[in-house]
Amino acid sequence: MTLRASLFRPSRVRRAAAVTVIAAAALSGLTACDLFAPQDTLDIEEASVGVSATVGDVFVGNAVLVSENGKTANLVVTLVNQGPDTQKVTIIPAGGQTIDVSLKPRDTRQLGDPPSDETLVTGLDAAPGSLSTVSVNSGGQSVGLQVPVVTGSLAPYGTLTPAPSS
Repeated sequence: MTLRASLFRPSRVRRAAAVTVIAAAALSGLTACDLFAPQDTLDIEEASVGVSATVGDVFVGNAVLVSENGKTANLVVTLVNQGPDTQKVTIIPAGGQTIDVSLKPRDTRQLGDPPSDETLVTGLDAAPGSLSTVSVNSGGQSVGLQVPVVTGSLAPYGTLTPAPSS
């Protein structure tokens, strides 16, 4: 009996070793997929029509001008203060009027949501489908954005067109 028990033991050891080798090969094969596949999280793509930038500690997100006639527009943009201090943001569209916004630390502000917060830009000379320059200043830094001019015929912007002047 002793001889027979010792014959079966090496077989169990071989099986255990084979299972361990297969498991290690499968684990390394599954975890090494990022060696060959590109990582999409490294390059952030804009998922909308608007443009984004960072000025000092302020993130300017998805800026777009909504206009039906190319003369008057509603500036729609999200501002996020990513810093620990209050930031003053000055936005100057091509029409020339200045829009001043103060953001508390870690604060988010969405501009251009009518009727309560319409950011009207007048004197614009940019037809829908074109780009218009909008300067954004904050923390002593400045950036000039080429902001698209769109109409309310695009589904997400239908309710964001400027109210007709009376």
